[in-house]
Amino acid sequence: MGNSLAKAVFSFKTNILNPKLNRLHQKAKKTSKNLNLEEYNFNKRQELIAHALKHSEFYKKKYANSDVIINGINSQKDFLKIPPLSRTELRDNYENIAIHNLKKNQVEKVSTSGSTGKPVTLLHDKRHPETPIRWRILDWWGIKPWENQAFIYRFKKPALQRFINALMWWPTKRIFLAAANPTKEHLEKFVTDFNSIKPALLQGYVDVVFEFALYLLDNNIKIHPPKMVWVTSAPLFEEQRELMQKAFGAPVCDQYGNTEIMLIAAECPKQKGLHIMQDTVHIEFVDEQNQPVAPNTTGRILLTDLTNYAFPLIRYDIGDEGRFMDEMCSCGKQLPLMENVRGRQAHNIQTPSGLRIKGEHLMAMFNGHMKCFKEIQLRQQEDFSVCIDYVPRIPKDSGVNIKKMAKLLEQRSRLEIKIDTKRVEKIQQVGRKTPLIVSNLK
Repeated sequence: MGNSLAKAVFSFKTNILNPKLNRLHQKAKKTSKNLNLEEYNFNKRQELIAHALKHSEFYKKKYANSDVIINGINSQKDFLKIPPLSRTELRDNYENIAIHNLKKNQVEKVSTSGSTGKPVTLLHDKRHPETPIRWRILDWWGIKPWENQAFIYRFKKPALQRFINALMWWPTKRIFLAAANPTKEHLEKFVTDFNSIKPALLQGYVDVVFEFALYLLDNNIKIHPPKMVWVTSAPLFEEQRELMQKAFGAPVCDQYGNTEIMLIAAECPKQKGLHIMQDTVHIEFVDEQNQPVAPNTTGRILLTDLTNYAFPLIRYDIGDEGRFMDEMCSCGKQLPLMENVRGRQAHNIQTPSGLRIKGEHLMAMFNGHMKCFKEIQLRQQEDFSVCIDYVPRIPKDSGVNIKKMAKLLEQRSRLEIKIDTKRVEKIQQVGRKTPLIVSNLK
């Protein structure tokens, strides 16, 4: 009865009170099944570039001496001639990139956490919300938007925001855990509420969801299994995934997104890679000349948001690295696949000779040792030395494994840098994230 009421109220809200959102949802479902997704994607890029050239002072100036102005974008080859948008350009040109002939209720101003350097500010286009893409991903996992959901955030949301959220989603129940410094009482209440509402979805940042999973395992606490656990905002160690699936009794879905573009790619239940939302975003994996690399080859990620007409992002060099997969998923979806993102360009360990050890390589190197830890973090100092901070989960085994990890890193660095280890109570937070690597190199 409760689920039927929730479905009825949800249908009323989307069809009557917010018909635009329902139309966008239906359009997204239809487009994702379109066999001409590549053509659709290219047409959307053409429209976005024409819009940016007409309304954005930044792009008018940036492309002033480019063939884009003279001949337009008539082929993929033409598109590859467009100079990428750097993070520095984005940070320094907010006013000139933004489209100013929009109403306040059509845009939302957001800022990145600054975990990879100075934060950047941009606008989200509220005329094209990410909600339909979120519903698409949930639908892959058999979850309906009106089903109960649970979230683990780092910080407690303001009371007014929590009240509005509860009112907006009634009668669907949503519970939240602020995981920054949860007390035993907070954790126990969240478990009680979780088992009471039996949410179909549990969602949150990788590290805080993993910490909650360890709390359940270490205290032998059982919860009602959700249909899926959705994690984001950081690379996911496979050992973390295994422990979370054991704790929650549910599959863990990895998703790629960021503050700039919320939903870029996500896993389906086959979990053979991340499906790229090709109808709403264009993603490239490129070399140093900003040209495409072959499938299964790691390259810098350039992003073009096909739906943000308030703040155009065209070939945006976000600082991540990843790779296309040269196969389609057996699930039958026409959306192309990319591998799970394992690291950022800015996230690497450097040696005096110029060797760079990427985050994805560290994850591969440390896999097999992570079950002993709640968290780890590598801090590189100005003299190139590295300290591996760690929060133990299994004290007896963590000491042995952290020494093995230090030895592996020392060998990988060709003995060029000194590696120390340090047991800590809490990993250093940067902005609202806890990055795997923190570099103090200048």
